[in-house]
Amino acid sequence: MVVAGALNKQIAAALGISEVTVKAHRGRVMRKMGARTLPELVKMAELLPRGESVG
Repeated sequence: MVVAGALNKQIAAALGISEVTVKAHRGRVMRKMGARTLPELVKMAELLPRGESVG
């Protein structure tokens, strides 16, 4: 969803969670992937094969 350009509010609504939870999960993924910025995370995610998990 982040790769598609969805806003935190849109992601939260689609998943039935709060925006704070979206930010927390994105932060954890960024740390795990070693991304310092959201655009860097998006570039990394675009390189992953579809359906591949981060961890």
